[in-house]
Formats: sequence, structure tokens, C-alpha cells
Amino acid sequence: MIKSFGLRDLLLVGNLRKKGTCLDPEIALTRPYSPLLAALSSYFLMREAGTSTFVLEATDQNSPSTTLRPFDGAQGRLGSGHRRVQGLAQTRQRRGRPEADVTYLAPSLRQPFDPSTGLRAGWAQDRAQDAVFSTANGAPTIWYRLLNYVCTRAGERGIQRLFARLAEDGEEIETFRQVGFSRYTREDIFCLKSLPESHRRLDRAVMRPQQAVDAWALQRLYANVAPRLVRQAERLGERGWERSSVDWPLRARSEGYVLEDNGEIVSYLLFSGGRIGHWMRILLHPQAYDRADEVMQHGLAFLSHYPPCPVYCSVREYEGGLRAPLQDWGFEPFGSQAVLVKHTTVRVKEPARKLVPALDKRAEAATPTMSRINPSTRLRQAQPSGSGHRGNRGI
Repeated sequence: MIKSFGLRDLLLVGNLRKKGTCLDPEIALTRPYSPLLAALSSYFLMREAGTSTFVLEATDQNSPSTTLRPFDGAQGRLGSGHRRVQGLAQTRQRRGRPEADVTYLAPSLRQPFDPSTGLRAGWAQDRAQDAVFSTANGAPTIWYRLLNYVCTRAGERGIQRLFARLAEDGEEIETFRQVGFSRYTREDIFCLKSLPESHRRLDRAVMRPQQAVDAWALQRLYANVAPRLVRQAERLGERGWERSSVDWPLRARSEGYVLEDNGEIVSYLLFSGGRIGHWMRILLHPQAYDRADEVMQHGLAFLSHYPPCPVYCSVREYEGGLRAPLQDWGFEPFGSQAVLVKHTTVRVKEPARKLVPALDKRAEAATPTMSRINPSTRLRQAQPSGSGHRGNRGI
């Protein structure tokens, strides 16, 4: 049975909190993520928004191809031919938009992650060992059942799109595809392990803080950077550029800066600060790659005011002009991920209704023709009733 999180599920979530996979690298790399804290925060503060938590707890018959192990928080023996199956899924709704991200699934399909970051270094691991681990704990089936349920509930709540970010070398992608997710772009993550002293100086400020009036200009910049397929998948409108200044378990504090040229925004710099790392995202107009160094200098100088932590920057496959400047400033490749989307609603084409001009006269009841009346009925209707008219039968 799959259901929404309740206080009775505290023990179940507690057992799975270290055995799952955090699917959002921005969360996993910038702050320690606790699925239990996220579930409790949403339960008490934002029940219908923020993080949604779903738990699976069922008893299934053992398959001959499945080898049970001692109870590890995901499965356990209940008796001959039966096992207890437990799973956890979490999604986070995007602020002010009918969209959500799949952020956490348990149990993991791979070997446990490094607890210091929530991810394996470089996201690389022996695939043979991962396959054995995945089969042993039955994670693919649990993920499939949870994702189907999550998609159904998302549609009922008005969520139109679900997003997920998955390591390209993992079997997680196949499970998501079976549920209906499709890949629409790819991201490379670069890491700057430490900020050199030379990067902390800013000769002059070339970027200004983002303002609410910049939403339409940022939308135009996004349209010039992202291909049509990506724009159709994300449908990012003006509301998508609103920033959150709140730092709490459900939302991270973020700040944005823009670079203008002749009154037009040609670059956008977004920061999300965390306790174990910082996240940076850059939008740069294709005709403004010659100003990439200015943007990088401003960004790194701004990050010098944050606590010293590694800095991560994501670059999408269509933003090739950013890779060389990042590496020139000391960033190194960290990993790659596929970005997937599932639309929970579909467009329905309604047939066009042609307007017919009204007639001048009112429609009258149709008079039945002789061919439509049974002959015997006509004969009976033609005979007058009553005994005083019997002499007219021969007419």
C-alpha cells in the first residue's frame, strides 16, 4: 500500500533516510539533506505545497529470482514465501508553478552514497556491484510502483510536469522511462574545490542585483539561449524567474545578478548558498560569450563573502561556450546528469463547431407522410367512430 506521509510513518522514514538516493544534486551538494526533516516540515507547515512525501509498505510473495537478505530497512522476512517491502518517495513543488521535482527515492538502486556529500565522487561505481545490490533489495520494482503513484497524485493536485535529474551511467533512467519520463537535455557539473585569493577581488561591479521588473527581459534571454525542445519541456514563464530569500528546510536562499548591454540583459547569474557547498547557474547570450570572464569574476568575488565551501556550476549541453571559461577559472569536471520530464496532463483537441444561421421561421413539427404510416393504421383512422355513421362505410 502506498499513502501520503503521516506521523505513524516516522519509524519507516527513519529507517530509510540513509538508504535512499537524493536525485537533486543542487540539494545533495550544498546542504545535508534529511528526508525525515523535509517530511515533518511539510507536514506541519505546508501540507499541500513544498515537499510531498509518500511511503510504501506492503507484503509481497518472494520471487524465485529474488534473494532475501536480513532486514535492512527496505525488506525483511515475515515468514515462509513472504517479505516486507518498504519504500519512500519525495517530490518538491516549484514555487508558484504547476511543476515539481522528484528529489528522493528509497531504497537506493546503487551502493550507498558518501554521507559527506550525498553522492559518490564523480558518480562512478562498479556497475556489476550496483546491479547485484539493486536486484537484492528489489529497488527497481519499488521505484516503479512509487513513481506511478507519485505521477497520479501529482496530476490530481494540478501538477502538470514532473522533473528528475539522474546520473547518465545508472539504471535509474530505465526505471523512469518505464513510467513515462523522457530525456530532454543533459547537464555537466563543474566543481571549484576552493576559492583562490586572486578570485576574491572585484575591480569594478559589472552586474547588478536582480529586480522584479527583470522578469520579461530574463524570459527573452532564456528564449535566446535554450533550444525550442527545452523551452517546450520546461515552459518557463515570467513566474519562473522569481527568487526566494528564505533559507529553511524546504527552500534555499538564492540571489540573482544580471548583466546589461545597451539596455538588454545578456547574462544572468544565480547563486544558492549552502552549508557544505554553493551552487551557481549562468545564463549567457550566445553573442556575449566574450564577456564570460566578467561574469565569472563577478560571481566568484561575490561567493567570497559566503563560507568557504566547494562551488558547483551546472552547464547544459547547448551552452558549450561556458565550459572553457569555467576551466580557465579553475573549475574541474565533476559529473554529468540527464534531465527528464513527464507531463501529467495532455492536450485534448476539441472539434471546431460551425455556427449555422438561424432560420427566419420557427421550426414546425414534421407531418408524417403516408409511406411512414402502416396501411391498417390509416384505415382505422379514416373510419369515424360512433354508431350514427355506419352508413358511410362504403365511401
